[in-house]
Amino acid sequence: MERDSGNSSHSTPVVTRPVAADWLGLRRAADHEARQNAAPVIKRISSWLDERLNAGQAAVVIDLGAGTGSNQAWLAPRLTVPQQWILVDHDAGLLDASTATDAQQVRSTTRMVGTVHQLPELVGSEAPTLVTCAALLDLLSPQEATLIAQTIASSQAAALLSLTVTGHVSLTPEDPVDHQVAAAFDAHQRREDLLGPDAAETVAGLLRENGVDVEVVETDWVLDAAQPELVERYLTDRANAAVEQNPDLAEAAQQWVQRRRVQLQHGDLSVRVGHQDVVCIPEAQAALSAG
Repeated sequence: MERDSGNSSHSTPVVTRPVAADWLGLRRAADHEARQNAAPVIKRISSWLDERLNAGQAAVVIDLGAGTGSNQAWLAPRLTVPQQWILVDHDAGLLDASTATDAQQVRSTTRMVGTVHQLPELVGSEAPTLVTCAALLDLLSPQEATLIAQTIASSQAAALLSLTVTGHVSLTPEDPVDHQVAAAFDAHQRREDLLGPDAAETVAGLLRENGVDVEVVETDWVLDAAQPELVERYLTDRANAAVEQNPDLAEAAQQWVQRRRVQLQHGDLSVRVGHQDVVCIPEAQAALSAG
């Protein structure tokens, strides 16, 4: 595996919103299970890439916000074409901790410290390109989302923008404090003008405005007592973010977590966390126009 620090004209990004590597590890299995719903889309993307490859060529896969490599680990074996991956993340520590894929289709992996702002210079015309990410869009600003959409549209790349939270969270049984925690958490996700739970809808809209045909696939997490560590961490982090947004919730949120923890230990709690994949394949737009 190769490590590339990127173009020397770009300074190393400052990690202003760090994501914990252990959290990425905890969620990996749930992410991969949720993404099974996107399997038919992956087949279509593979066909699109394969039809455009010249002899001896590999498709370029640009993974934005690659983190510890979960997206590559899931997606690379399912793309039935030779691949050259570029893993981009603003956190060098996560890239250092990223896992290597053993997928035979992967010819090379380059790790690059950078942000979505490097996408235009990474998308070329020599090989068919797939732009992908997982659990990233909600962390972006409107300006960053616009850049991604415009670059995908202008370069005629395919895109698989996966596992974006929608804000739809269902906990069974219900609790009187659920709504308060949800409202504060969603407000926290939208802080500093971030897209938060509006991200999938916003990016899909931006792509359509740029003339791209878009498909949205539901890829919800469905969790219960079979994933106790992940569920407890999810609920605790959710409560902490809600309290950071609204400190008046501190006592109620602490009690809420405790009630949920007991339910989890007794096997009585289930959690559904809404996620969506935003997909575009240029061929689909051409077929739509021809029709």
